[in-house]
Amino acid sequence: MNHSYLNPKCEARENPRGGCSVFAKEFIPKGELVSLWGGTIAQKKDLDPTMTRFTQRVIQIDEDLYLLTAEEKEPNDCFNHSCEPNLGFSGQIGLVTMRDVQAGEELCFDYAMSDGEPYDEFDCLCGSPNCRKKITGDDWKNPQLWVKYKNYFSPYLARRIENLNK
Repeated sequence: MNHSYLNPKCEARENPRGGCSVFAKEFIPKGELVSLWGGTIAQKKDLDPTMTRFTQRVIQIDEDLYLLTAEEKEPNDCFNHSCEPNLGFSGQIGLVTMRDVQAGEELCFDYAMSDGEPYDEFDCLCGSPNCRKKITGDDWKNPQLWVKYKNYFSPYLARRIENLNK
């Protein structure tokens, strides 16, 4: 039994670059729900960065609150970052398509849509023409991304952005 929901039009499989990824098995129209993560809500102080698969299992869902997915790897743990994503957030735990997605496409979101802390920073290898090269917990502060991802940020980041625009 999975603790998370993955749209049946999707599948997780090994990625030729290593690790796993989620791919569309068939056409998915813009706005369709692709994923809902399930798990345990934890405060930042209770997270253990040394646990197995930390960056695959943890996603920030609000100020000082994180969702910790199941210990056993699930397909939803395989969503990767892209600086040119085709998925965005719907609420704290949902991912929807930002545009029509064709069968065979890898399904990715930009971690700037959900990460407001430095718990998962890395050198980006997404290969998109607009790649930022370094992904940080401060990427959500980029005004260009506010425009690009309007209505697709996690709600707590949308509130942060709104407060910066006052």
